[in-house]
Amino acid sequence: MGRKGVAINKRTILVVDDDALVLSMISDFLTGSGYEVITATDLRGGVQAFQSRGKDIDLAMIDLKIGPESGFSLADVLEERFHFYDYVFLTAFFWEEKTLEELLRRGKPYFEKPLKFEKEVLLFLEEHFRDLKS
Repeated sequence: MGRKGVAINKRTILVVDDDALVLSMISDFLTGSGYEVITATDLRGGVQAFQSRGKDIDLAMIDLKIGPESGFSLADVLEERFHFYDYVFLTAFFWEEKTLEELLRRGKPYFEKPLKFEKEVLLFLEEHFRDLKS
């Protein structure tokens, strides 16, 4: 057991999405799969999560369109301010030319909404965290 009785293998994931229903569904799925989940609905909330719990966060899942803000902007802040690079993007707009170009330029994984939890997200998380152990 690790800190405060939490299993050492338990991973913490920050999910940032401005849609409360989507945020709730992702959070419920990840929690039910054994992950600790921190949620935020905007760029400022994502930054605040890192200010208060940054050392605990193992991965961030960032929606590309967080209201009027860009998930790319949040990713930039995470890299520049917190030196955090373990993030993936969530998007319903991957087909937009500028979005696709930026996703490819950054070389980060992304998941298309609606998310395929069992077939894509869970398999990715298992592999991602297994690779971190090695």
